[in-house]
Amino acid sequence: IETQRLAALWRYQQATVGGGGQVTAAIASAAGVDTGGGPQPVQLVFRDHEAWGRSGYLVLQAGDFACRPGCTVQVVSDDGAPVPFDAWRPSTDEAIAIFIRDVPALWRAAAEASTLRIEFPVVAGGSRAAAFEVAGLDESRMPGW
Repeated sequence: IETQRLAALWRYQQATVGGGGQVTAAIASAAGVDTGGGPQPVQLVFRDHEAWGRSGYLVLQAGDFACRPGCTVQVVSDDGAPVPFDAWRPSTDEAIAIFIRDVPALWRAAAEASTLRIEFPVVAGGSRAAAFEVAGLDESRMPGW
């Protein structure tokens, strides 16, 4: 039952976006995070787009990342030590997202851990952390990763 619960946390999609085929795997944080405007889920997304390539990014429902032109996020796999990852915030307001530069390392962390905790800077001041129960990731849904 726990295995099924963890697998059900992930959402997989295939679509044509921006003129190209895209596959995504996404998961919401285990708890809401107050990034400005009250606790809201944070989303972790892995995307493979035939024109844009592979991406790993976080999406906020409210507030904003303090990450222009770039920043560092801390990623903790299970009970391990924090690992710094370079990130950047696109200069668009269509989606409140930051992209993590070392996508292969982030993917490996998600595939190998039970829990990922990602700490990121916010415009509201300081840093916030989102925890993701990643153990149910189905790697076969993202071919070639």
